[in-house]
Amino acid sequence: MISSPLSNIISNPLAGIVFILAIVLAISVHECAHAWTAWKLGDQTPLLDGRVTLNPASHIDPIGALLFLFLGFGYGRPVVYNPMRLHRKIDELLVALAGPASNILLALIFNIFIAIEIHTGTNFIDTSILGLVVLVNLSLAAFNMIPIPPLDGSSIVAYFWPEYRSIVGGQLGIVFLLLILILPGNFLGSIINPIINTFSWISTLFGLIH
Repeated sequence: MISSPLSNIISNPLAGIVFILAIVLAISVHECAHAWTAWKLGDQTPLLDGRVTLNPASHIDPIGALLFLFLGFGYGRPVVYNPMRLHRKIDELLVALAGPASNILLALIFNIFIAIEIHTGTNFIDTSILGLVVLVNLSLAAFNMIPIPPLDGSSIVAYFWPEYRSIVGGQLGIVFLLLILILPGNFLGSIINPIINTFSWISTLFGLIH
């Protein structure tokens, strides 16, 4: 998990700019993937809402972005879609998975760039910058796997257990999320880090890319 992002930004403005740009890219790709998938699977709602775009202004959630700056992980503005307009029941699961999957794919692409630079001895873009983009995407994907609304993990769980939405839906989900964030120690890190490590392994094609 990214450590002390805000302090790092203050101490290294250039790294801070890269970090903020990486957040904007990761969130935009993540939410656009949700919207595009729902649209392609039959629901016009995300398209009509202007969410089938990579324009960051359509996807940035102020609280989610601040979480990234202060804690190193966060989320974008949830994409609204109508599951009744999807063609199959499994399409709901595909929409939920599209966001995290897009970030893992983006991390894979940047890992390939890193591998090319290392093996060819070139340095078009500093590998530390590329690595930061990878880490931001993996952190966003991992955080969103937590099964608490409005995060994607809650939609994944609800697909297999429909009653789950009524248990942790609405404001109760936000309360649970806040409780996790304020728990002492590294409780959230103990949840997030194993997921990041797993996604990191996938984004290196199961260790083939070094």
